Amino acid sequence: MLRNKEIESAIRMEGLSAPVTVTWEVTNRCNLRCAHCLSGSSPEADTSTDLSLAEARGVVDQLAAAGVFQIHFGGGEPFTYPGFMELLRHAQRRGFCCLCISTNGALLTPKRIAELEAMGGIYLQLSMDGAEPATCDAIRGAGAFRKALAALERLKDTGIVRTLNMVLCRENAHQLDAMKALAGANGATLRVTRLKPSGRGTEGYLARRPTQRQLAELHQWLKRHPEVLTGDTFFHLNPLGGGPLPGFSFCGAARMTCLIAPNGDVFPCAFTQSEVFLAGNLRQQDFPAIWNESPVFNRIFRGGGAGSVDSAGSACSSCQAYDGCGGGCPAVKHALTGRLDLPDPDCVLETALRGLPVMDDQPLCAG
Repeated sequence: MLRNKEIESAIRMEGLSAPVTVTWEVTNRCNLRCAHCLSGSSPEADTSTDLSLAEARGVVDQLAAAGVFQIHFGGGEPFTYPGFMELLRHAQRRGFCCLCISTNGALLTPKRIAELEAMGGIYLQLSMDGAEPATCDAIRGAGAFRKALAALERLKDTGIVRTLNMVLCRENAHQLDAMKALAGANGATLRVTRLKPSGRGTEGYLARRPTQRQLAELHQWLKRHPEVLTGDTFFHLNPLGGGPLPGFSFCGAARMTCLIAPNGDVFPCAFTQSEVFLAGNLRQQDFPAIWNESPVFNRIFRGGGAGSVDSAGSACSSCQAYDGCGGGCPAVKHALTGRLDLPDPDCVLETALRGLPVMDDQPLCAG
């Protein structure tokens, strides 16, 4: 019987036969223009290359046949995609009992919420980046806090499982406790992830990026609150050498998950949407062929060879925590350095091991 470490090693080197979760940005159209948007979405986004509803139904059929467990719909704002509710119903007809939707909440009318609740099996991830209007609206635009809070309150007496998603930036890092309280008061679970240099998030990234001290404090705060979710478990390291948070000790991109872009392009994850990481397009190949045969997936994210995400081991070989973090987030490393064989630029343990002070007002590196 395989032990946990053996299972992790097998997944890390070969990937699963099908993703556990496929994140699908169905459109880049959005009613907001958030300063840190990972896909650069906006009200004026060009939707001419978006998959049609008929094409999208076909993609759902392929994902179901491949054995994908969950689809996580995002964008843009998925509720701006024409026929989105019908797409959800088609996914349920094809056997998906676990469908997640990332939304800013502005279009969650009482009627739409009632439809979603009647469908069952729908999970909502509501985005809010501050516990009060001034902080949230400075990042997401005027009125974003009020609209998200109204949606959260409408959901309060429903059976829909929901999380409140916060992107940790320099200007909102002090509101973790308040965000947790806000989520709890409305029957939601808080989810926190750090800002990453992707999409519009690359603009002014160094000014908005959490400082060394904020990242170190985030790690300690997450350890004190294991009920809080995070997509960053595998690389937030304790600056005192306490190791990573519980969870998988490697990046799951192209191993357990991947992303479908609005035009059918397939990438390892939402933060790797560049030509370097393009694995294929669903208008030209079927999903199993891309997942199983893509050179990008197999050469860069699986196998551990030269030039792969695991080649960071050479740069991190002297660190006692490498087996617990795998060198960190490939997307952040590549965006800031153009390389994959370096430590995560936001690694707080790397800073401590080099004998550098944890600073109040500085990011870990300038990239």
